[in-house]
Amino acid sequence: MHHQINTYMNNKDYEARIQELEAEVKMLREDNLKLMNRNMQLGQMVDAYYDVRRRIQMMKELVIRHQELLKHADLRDDDELMAVIETHLEENLSYTNPDFGLKELAELVGTTQTRIVELFRRSTLHKSLDDYLDYLRILRSMFLLQTQPSWSIAACAQEAGFTVIRSFNRKFQDAIGMTPHEFRLLCESNKIE
Repeated sequence: MHHQINTYMNNKDYEARIQELEAEVKMLREDNLKLMNRNMQLGQMVDAYYDVRRRIQMMKELVIRHQELLKHADLRDDDELMAVIETHLEENLSYTNPDFGLKELAELVGTTQTRIVELFRRSTLHKSLDDYLDYLRILRSMFLLQTQPSWSIAACAQEAGFTVIRSFNRKFQDAIGMTPHEFRLLCESNKIE
């Protein structure tokens, strides 16, 4: 009988120990789950960190490349730079946007605003960038006046990049020696039928 009491107590101790171990296993599982979540969060943070570093590196490379382009653009001689400007402007007709100016041109051809100002300051043909843009806009308006007879003169002027019709008329007459209306009449009378 004495042996049965020890066995009974041993079974009781054994069950208590099992419960303790089960509680400990449960705690370890919870701790493990917390650690796995934390590990995932840290992994995401590390990924985000490396993504930001990669983007910063890409931006640095772009800035360096842009600075190199600006250096080389400024080394071009005036004739070469003017040819680059003319090519870019003829390809995309960006000068027909009335808001197109020095800043936009510098970005378009990859040079500095100062370099463009100096180019036109030394130019014998155009006194300033604004004069040059007006010249291109007048040429464009002449083309439109000739090829779009159904358009009004104001529509041709606006399409060429002029916003004020009075200013367009004055600049056109100064450049061509006749009004836009006279030019259109001349084009119509010289049409080959």
